[in-house]
Amino acid sequence: MFYPGCTPCLRALLVALLALRSVNAAPTGPDNGLPAVSPTPQQISSSGKGVSLAGGAVTIVTGNATDSATIDTIKAIVSAAGGNAVVSPEPTGHGTQIVIGTESENNLATTIAKALTGNSADGLDADGYVLASGDYRGQPSIVLNGVDKRGTFYAAQTLRQLGSGHNVPGVKIRDWPLMSIRGSIEGFYGEPWSHQARLDQFVFYGKHKMNTYIYTPKDDPLLRANWRTLYTGDALTQLQELIDTANTNHVDFTFALSPGLDLCYSSDTDFNSTITKFNQARKLGVQSFYIAFDDIPTQFHCDSDKQKWIDTGNWHWLADAQAYYLNRIQTEYVIPNGLKDLETVPTNYAGSKPDPYKEEFGTTLNKNISIQWTGEGVFSDQINDTSVQQADSTYVTDKLFLWDNFPVNDGNRNRLFLNPLTGRSPDLYKYLLGFTSNPMEQAYASMPALANYGDYMWNGPKYNADTSMAAILWELSGSDKTVHEALLAFVDINQNWPYRTPEAHSPELSKDIAAFWAARQASSKTKPGPGDGKSALDNRLALLTTLPNALPRMAMKGFADDVAPWATVAMQWAKACQHLITMLGAIDDGDKTKADSEFNLAQEWVNKTKAKTVNDRNDAGQELPNSITPITGDGSFDAFLANATAIHEGQ
Repeated sequence: MFYPGCTPCLRALLVALLALRSVNAAPTGPDNGLPAVSPTPQQISSSGKGVSLAGGAVTIVTGNATDSATIDTIKAIVSAAGGNAVVSPEPTGHGTQIVIGTESENNLATTIAKALTGNSADGLDADGYVLASGDYRGQPSIVLNGVDKRGTFYAAQTLRQLGSGHNVPGVKIRDWPLMSIRGSIEGFYGEPWSHQARLDQFVFYGKHKMNTYIYTPKDDPLLRANWRTLYTGDALTQLQELIDTANTNHVDFTFALSPGLDLCYSSDTDFNSTITKFNQARKLGVQSFYIAFDDIPTQFHCDSDKQKWIDTGNWHWLADAQAYYLNRIQTEYVIPNGLKDLETVPTNYAGSKPDPYKEEFGTTLNKNISIQWTGEGVFSDQINDTSVQQADSTYVTDKLFLWDNFPVNDGNRNRLFLNPLTGRSPDLYKYLLGFTSNPMEQAYASMPALANYGDYMWNGPKYNADTSMAAILWELSGSDKTVHEALLAFVDINQNWPYRTPEAHSPELSKDIAAFWAARQASSKTKPGPGDGKSALDNRLALLTTLPNALPRMAMKGFADDVAPWATVAMQWAKACQHLITMLGAIDDGDKTKADSEFNLAQEWVNKTKAKTVNDRNDAGQELPNSITPITGDGSFDAFLANATAIHEGQ
């Protein structure tokens, strides 16, 4: 029933700079001739003539809108297109204008949106917007009309993608998200994200229209083991910067406590300690709070709890105690302070089948509190409509959202999971508030999957895993085709998510290896030529040997740093395989001396792949440097080695 030990499982200028890193690197648009936009808008159509941003002043008409992230993103877009951005609260009546804001901030934005599209953003779901370009009263105009401030910010992110050289094409876009919660939960065990990585994550989330980050790293003792202790010194300063940067990028920084290791549910003292801790975060700018009851002992820690909730063997005692504590927070703290409704993950967080704990927990819990769930298992390969609808019923809630344990690797810390997000029904938005992905320990290497989540959560019915992955890999690599090809080859050898059936093992590399063996078998004792299967594998191995030098040239530098140990191992395996291929050629030529020499050189490279080069951290939070051997391309490299070794031994 329970799963102990498992995971359920800068500022405005930086926003603008990162937003423009890959403006010229995106793949081409869809076949309908419209520009490519991620996530795919709900409604997009052509409106004819585009608008030029080059060659003169471009007025950003703000009205009363003051959001620096939105304004600075637009200024950077104009500058990149060759124009001179001028910010003004009022229209100037000449030159190109970009009119921004909600109805209450800038009525002109509403007026132009209606004139160019027939509708304003009024009435859209939260975070929605209208974006249009064209001619308004004889003046080249672009309008970014958000239903709220975040919506206008997201319109700016769409505008960033529309730019092609100096022009913005004539388009009409009316867009809104299908899920209200879209983001990540830093809830894994092991090496935590660095402070800078978290800051960069918030910039990335804003760019990809994700609005949620739940802060609950298992390594932070002030959230779990020492949850009553307040932040001080550098830890407090860093927490403030995290919250400020999240808010700047329109990301809800959700502060999560995990008090269940020693909480007395009925204690006023512990309740007050909770509120004191929340108040510290609220003073720093947090408006969203969360209590995590995952991976805790299923026992009471004080006599008053044992007396108040009698253990009759049906788990109601634990469910009732947790609901009592959560309901107090909701009614005595959240509501009086006008905060977002409380969120929680229960102790039994997986599976949709009814049981006494789930039903009692959901029935007793305040109906405004949102509940997280991981799917049918702790790790869920597939999540379908039927499963989610049953979970809604089982937990007696209409406020369910997913703690999705993908691409988290804390249970497989020697691996990276770079495969795209698949297996989620396109219609889950009908039954869920949203998703938070539990990412890998490698923050930047998690970005491909996180971008997939951003696209899926915004518009599940139009989500295409291949298209989404192609777009994010161009964004991360930048426009250098050599670097991009190296990244694709690296992603290919890190596809083996172990919770999927069947597992994928380096599909492109495996295909080239299979072609090599087929060609060799067909060629009898004659060395395979370039046209019969050898060249593809030669080229791929040569590409893999460049990874340690190519990946650091990516636009997203942190990605290369995250994956450096795996890139090195991939290079070592590729070198080994190159020597094995030369060995096989020598065997075919009857040159045993050369074959033995090449085999020994291959073994030297294989031995290098066994080095422990990845850091770890134990359950006590102690650093364990160079304690993990990174694994990549398994099922392909090792199989090639085994086959080649058998041939060498049989010569």
